[in-house]
Amino acid sequence: ACDILRAGVAGVGGIGPCLKVAHLAESFGMDCEVHGNGAANLAVVGAISNCRWYERGLLHPFLEYDDVPAYLNTLVDPMDSDGFVHLSGQPGLGEDINFSYIETHTEQRY
Repeated sequence: ACDILRAGVAGVGGIGPCLKVAHLAESFGMDCEVHGNGAANLAVVGAISNCRWYERGLLHPFLEYDDVPAYLNTLVDPMDSDGFVHLSGQPGLGEDINFSYIETHTEQRY
């Protein structure tokens, strides 16, 4: 028996399977914890009604979750002054990709 299901986009095979797990949990009156941060997991959290929180990052003293990754121009999940994370208004998953960084660091093209 369990009280909550846990699924993350990377762990169950993508956004579609993660939504299926969340809907399965919902059909049994259970919450679904979406495991992990990032644009894809945030999109799932925004698409379901049975998730109570967003896992922005692990509490680790050597990691800074407000630093923008080099491959992005802006943070996907900035936290506001009230501790909330909002969905992006940008197209797709809302990532503002730093294409010049990717171009500079591309090692091989096919």
